[in-house]
Amino acid sequence: MKNFDPKYNEIPKTEIHCHLEGAIRTQTIIDIAKKNNLKLPSYEAGELDKRVKVFDQLRDLQAVLDAFAIFQNSITSPAVVERIAWELFEDCARQNIKLFEVRFSPDWAFHGHNLNWDESLEGLLRAKERAESEFDMAIGIIAITSRGMGAESCVKTVDWAIRHKQHIQAVDLADGELLYPMGNFVKPMLKAKDAGLKVTIHTGEDTPASAVWDTIHAFQPDRIGHGIHSIEDMKVVDLIKERNITLEVNPWSNYLTNSVRTIEEHPLKKLFDLGVRVTINSDDPEVLETNVNNEYRIAHEVLGMSMEDIAVCNRNAFESSFVADAAKQRIWEKYFVPKS
Repeated sequence: MKNFDPKYNEIPKTEIHCHLEGAIRTQTIIDIAKKNNLKLPSYEAGELDKRVKVFDQLRDLQAVLDAFAIFQNSITSPAVVERIAWELFEDCARQNIKLFEVRFSPDWAFHGHNLNWDESLEGLLRAKERAESEFDMAIGIIAITSRGMGAESCVKTVDWAIRHKQHIQAVDLADGELLYPMGNFVKPMLKAKDAGLKVTIHTGEDTPASAVWDTIHAFQPDRIGHGIHSIEDMKVVDLIKERNITLEVNPWSNYLTNSVRTIEEHPLKKLFDLGVRVTINSDDPEVLETNVNNEYRIAHEVLGMSMEDIAVCNRNAFESSFVADAAKQRIWEKYFVPKS
C-alpha cells in the first residue's frame, strides 16, 4: 500500500505519529539476523514479509502488537538503532516529509538485548543529525513508556527522558490500554509535564470515548494518539476542542487493528468536519506496509476529504509539532509557505 503518487508525494508534509520499532525494513531485519546469528522464520524478504507485515485486518490491536516480536529482537546494538533510524528518515525524505517526529519505547525496544539507553539514543541522534543535514528536515524525538512494561518502567523512562530533555521533546504513554489501566502511570507522566516535556497519550484507539475523557482529565495531554472513538460522544469531542488537543490519527492502522470495522467507516473526516484538530500519520509504516502518502490517499479517495482539508490536517500537524520553534519556523518558511 505504499504510495508515491506525485499528487501526494509532492506535498511538503509533517508527520507526528510514527514508531521507530514499527519502521524496520524487512531486508534490514534479515541483514541484522545474519550478522548476529538470530533465528528467523525465513531469510528471504518476500517470505519474511508474511510474518512481519500486517496486510489484512486482524482481530484486534493486541494481535498487531504481538506481531512486533521479530522487530524487537532485531534491535541488537546502538549501531543498529542508528541504521534503523537513518533508513526511516531516508524513507521520510522520499515522501517529502520535512518535519518529522519519531517515537520509541526504550525499555521495550532495548531490553531484549540489554542495550544501554544512552548509547542507543546517541545512535539515534547521529542518524537524526545526518538526516537533518542531508535531507534538510527537522526531526523531533518522543520517548514512549509502554503500559505493558509496568509502573516502574514508566518512572524510569520519564526520569531518563527528563535527563535528556535537550534531545527529547515529549513522552508518550502507549501499549494496550484495555489491559493496563491508566492509574499507575499518572504521577510520572505529570512529572514529565512539570519538567517541561510535552505529553501525548495513546487512547481511544480500541477503547470508547469515555477512555479519552478520563485520559484528558487525568493527564492534561498536549496531544492524543489516535483518539478516534471520541466521535462516539459529543461531550468528549467538545472537550478535545475546548482544550485545543490535537489528535494523531492513523487511518490504515486503525482499520488493520480492527479499531474501525471498515476503512470507509473511519471517523477522520467526521472529526475534521466537527472542528477537531486532526492530523494524518502512518503509525508503523513497515509493519503495516503504509506511508503518509497512502494515508493521504485514503483520506482523499476513500473518506472524501478535499485536498484543502488535507492541507489543513498537514498544518495542524506542523503547528502542534513538539519540535523547537526555531527549527520549525525555518522549515515552514522554506517549504510550506506558498511562493509568490
